[in-house]
Amino acid sequence: MQCTQVPPKEGSWDASLKLLTKPSTLFWSAFRISFFYILTTFQFSPAWGFTPPPSEDVPKIFLLKGKETAFKNLTNPFKKDPKIIKEGGVLYTKHCFLCHGDLLDGNGLFGKSFFPPPANFTRLDSILSRPQGYTFWRIMKGGQGLPEKYEPWNSAMPAWEKTLSKKDVWKIISYIYKTAGQWHAKPGKQKPPSLEQGKQVYLEKCAYCHGEEGKGDGPSADYSMPQPRNLTKGHIKIRSTPFGKIPTDEDLFNTITNGMRGTTMPGWKHLPENNRKSLVIYIKSLSKKFKKFIKRGKTHKIIKIGEPPALSPKSLTQGKELFLANCSGCHGVEGRGDGVTTQRIIDYSSSAIWPRNLSQPWTFRRGSSRKDIYKTLRTGFSTTAMPKFSPRIFNDEQIWDIVNFVSTLPSRIKTESLIHAKKVEGPISEDFNAPTWKDAQASFIPLGGQLQKRPKSYFPIVRNLTIRAAHNGKEVALYIHWDDPSLDPTLKKYTEVEQSPTPPLPEYLKEQEPNKPPLEPIIPEYPDAIAIQFPVSLDSQKPYFLNGDANHPVNLWKWTTKTNKAIEMNAKGLENWTTQKESAVHSKANFKFGRYSLILKRSLKGGDKDIKFNTGRPIPIAFNVWDGYHDETGNKKSISSWFTLWLDE
Repeated sequence: MQCTQVPPKEGSWDASLKLLTKPSTLFWSAFRISFFYILTTFQFSPAWGFTPPPSEDVPKIFLLKGKETAFKNLTNPFKKDPKIIKEGGVLYTKHCFLCHGDLLDGNGLFGKSFFPPPANFTRLDSILSRPQGYTFWRIMKGGQGLPEKYEPWNSAMPAWEKTLSKKDVWKIISYIYKTAGQWHAKPGKQKPPSLEQGKQVYLEKCAYCHGEEGKGDGPSADYSMPQPRNLTKGHIKIRSTPFGKIPTDEDLFNTITNGMRGTTMPGWKHLPENNRKSLVIYIKSLSKKFKKFIKRGKTHKIIKIGEPPALSPKSLTQGKELFLANCSGCHGVEGRGDGVTTQRIIDYSSSAIWPRNLSQPWTFRRGSSRKDIYKTLRTGFSTTAMPKFSPRIFNDEQIWDIVNFVSTLPSRIKTESLIHAKKVEGPISEDFNAPTWKDAQASFIPLGGQLQKRPKSYFPIVRNLTIRAAHNGKEVALYIHWDDPSLDPTLKKYTEVEQSPTPPLPEYLKEQEPNKPPLEPIIPEYPDAIAIQFPVSLDSQKPYFLNGDANHPVNLWKWTTKTNKAIEMNAKGLENWTTQKESAVHSKANFKFGRYSLILKRSLKGGDKDIKFNTGRPIPIAFNVWDGYHDETGNKKSISSWFTLWLDE
């Protein structure tokens, strides 16, 4: 199999890479495309080792709140006042930590959702090497305020000049420079762990989320999902002890060190060990349960874990039977969190914790190794609907069988960053199981919440999608699927859907579970929807990734469950959308066990206001997704950065 190489143009990336490539070989063509993608996507991200704009690229004068401001006059009016630092920390947790993270290292909840990723403030080549006026300019003007060569249309950094006052921005800057600078401070002499030291570290590092009294009511509580733990209750999710029992000191230490994956709780392993041990002492002082435990002379019972047995067909078969009977009621048949019981125990619009999507192991709170899953089954998760699997009912072999089956649920496809559309002969199949789609390369697309304009999406349910593409020289087709645990029942009017059925109750539950009437389907106020975004023109500057602007419009193909049809739209920003009278995009969709699948097809040419697809050149593509059950509509949605679609010649 061979790829035809595009003739390089002078001054283009292709020309720069000409010496690296050999015509007609698949390997070098793939290398060239991938290298092009990496360079154009990550070119100026500090988190990838590139420096921010140098001094010669910083404007001497810029508009701030409608007035000209001289860069040289930007100075922080606040000194290193602890009160100001604290106020800045509160503002940071309200506005910045979802992307830049509690640790200021760019690893917030949406840290891996956008490209270029959020800046890592702890790096010496990031803002720490710049004057504070530089950071003031970057916060106020956001990504769109960057010089054009830094591709401002790629950055998810909002412009805060219409939201934050000058004083608030300077307070945030004071907090960032003080806190980020601590990463590079020389370690002093380690004090022995103590309650006093633990309280000091807690108030400085933990109170922003957990509150000064540990009740989970810190300033970031309204911006966290799940909400920060109420430490006064003594319920710690990650334990080596049985369900409902207090954790060991080692459990607390490990949770502080490693954090909680998929949440806003980071790992604090960069803190000195004695500081983390002091935190354990202080956290235990917040709940009466630990004092009672010691007073009564109790000892911890530790759940023991042996070595995982080898995988076998028999174990997987038995594990599937046990999973369907005991787990699918919440997690669903395919483990995507769409079980029928979920509707009884979960309110998606609240801070309730819904069943984990077991096909996405990177979200597992404890970890995704077989030992981690075993421990989760044996201990359960306090404050959630995840129970323990008692040794009185399930022996070790049965637990390992379930673990082995769960380990097969994640998709085993290889995903690539470049969306590669292979050329096929004849009509492109609309059968989701057709060889065209089974053979097509799958590309994984991360999604984050829209945080630029209100209403913002702080807790989007749909956090990623997978896309495949194909073309036949006349039409281009996209096959997209994304997980959504809550089906919009309206789709049943148009096509067959498969939902996870009510599982047969195991014997040990039949007497405990009263007969309950089936739940009526909840009709959400808004439909589920997805929009695929392209620039209207490939021959001009790339539009801003959030639906373009007045001078750089985008073309969108939007499909919704309300009609089960795709319409074509044009947008000039988040709030300036128009619908075309006729749509040339054809769609086919289905829903199966917590997953939407959608095929969209259109001719390569399109109309006057449409994207014109060309082979052999990069085509920007981005995505918007709405979960109607979660009240997502308009600006409240999941979004992606620009990615690259490439059609083979």
